[in-house]
Amino acid sequence: MRHSNSAWLALGLLLLGAGLVSGQAVPNAGLQLAEIVQVDNWTTTGSNQANYDLGAFNPVTRILYVADRVNHSVDGIDTRTNTLVGVMPIPRAPSTNGVLIAPDLQQLVVTDGKKSVFVWDLRLPGQGPTEYVLPNVTAGTDALDYDPLNQTVYVINGTAPYFITGISLAFGVVTTQLALPGSPELMRFNPADGMIYQVITDGDNQNKGAGVVVFDPVANALKATYLTPNCVPHGIEIDSISNVALLGCGTNQGQVMMNLKDGSVMKTFTDVTGSDLLSWNPNTRRFYTGSGSNVATTSACPADSTKAVPIVGVMDAIGSGGTPAPRLDGVVCVGRNGKTLGVDPYDNLLFVAIRQFPVDPANAASGQSGVMALWDPAPAAQPPTAATQAVLSSLGGGMAQGTAQTLLIGRRIHLGVAPTGITGASALVVVTTSVGNETIPCAVDNANKKAVCSGTLLGDPMVGGSVTLAVDGAPVARGRITLPAAS
Repeated sequence: MRHSNSAWLALGLLLLGAGLVSGQAVPNAGLQLAEIVQVDNWTTTGSNQANYDLGAFNPVTRILYVADRVNHSVDGIDTRTNTLVGVMPIPRAPSTNGVLIAPDLQQLVVTDGKKSVFVWDLRLPGQGPTEYVLPNVTAGTDALDYDPLNQTVYVINGTAPYFITGISLAFGVVTTQLALPGSPELMRFNPADGMIYQVITDGDNQNKGAGVVVFDPVANALKATYLTPNCVPHGIEIDSISNVALLGCGTNQGQVMMNLKDGSVMKTFTDVTGSDLLSWNPNTRRFYTGSGSNVATTSACPADSTKAVPIVGVMDAIGSGGTPAPRLDGVVCVGRNGKTLGVDPYDNLLFVAIRQFPVDPANAASGQSGVMALWDPAPAAQPPTAATQAVLSSLGGGMAQGTAQTLLIGRRIHLGVAPTGITGASALVVVTTSVGNETIPCAVDNANKKAVCSGTLLGDPMVGGSVTLAVDGAPVARGRITLPAAS
């Protein structure tokens, strides 16, 4: 259903522009309200007050999926029209928590808040999900992320004992499980090094071990721990080109930008607090924070009935000469409990689920609930490329190598690479593009230890990003994307 109330939108634009008030400390980020998408059964208060968790964008179909706890479902929003196009119930789910898309396999993965993970094959409409019951997990299946190198989704549970569990989507089986040192929240795969960065709140230990642990999917082991004594992180997003992460810190703590080379804190953004979930636009290389519990008052945004000042903080780390430069681009005023975010990088649209808009400090029942669609007019981080290349060097003493090249043919970007030194049964290539991590399949010639990898990309290869060759699920060669040398 499409909601188009001009009076609400006009008021919304005034509120979104509140950051321009004279004397404020934080600039307005410039996002513009395009639509409020109405969701069935959502209300501003009461037993059906809007309640939601993670969101996930499908770059192939341009559908944004939102975990909907009111309807015990996953809701689909068409980001081309800003309309709700479907509500899919989750079997026996008391709390729809995690939602994820594996773009290369076109699979939708959902956690149920209990012991199960449900997977739908989006290429087979009408077919029910495959259920995976996680071993050793008592309850609380929650956040998850996808490693495209081994086509495995990694899931954490929020009820002790805490694990990170791997499910191979390619083979349909639980493959790995590792105990975590404390209560976990979100995690993110980093194509720059093939690791998964898992935030730890350590809520059972007064947050003394709060920080980030580095998980190696190949070794099924933790490689490093980065403590953040001034931040209890809930959300995390990664700019793999700068190799930095933004941590979403809760309560009254400022957001933290971390250098993933060594875990050092590069900057703390004290004007943005009370965050839960984050989102990342690979096209503009901008971070967005779901700061529905923000208590900083430097934004000039209005407070809600809980005395929180709900905002979205907009940050980036784009520097010059390869040196990242953390920066707060600004904030935008949003609705009450605005914590769930999703991004369509094609049109640079940000979607924020909210309980009430506009906020009212005296009345929690006024206004409306739904999903705010905000357009970010920020330019793309790089101009379109006609050709790029990446020289792949072997990892870990192996022999795999090759040169990946992309070329604009018609209106499609074609990638090709013929790597050598292949010792394995299967191979694929993962590329950093303007729409995310994209996968190109390979045909393997085992007898000659060669492969041919070829396919088209949805987005533009990001200069400074990476091309990684994986054999049998493990990264064996990687190269940095550059523009071709001038002839």
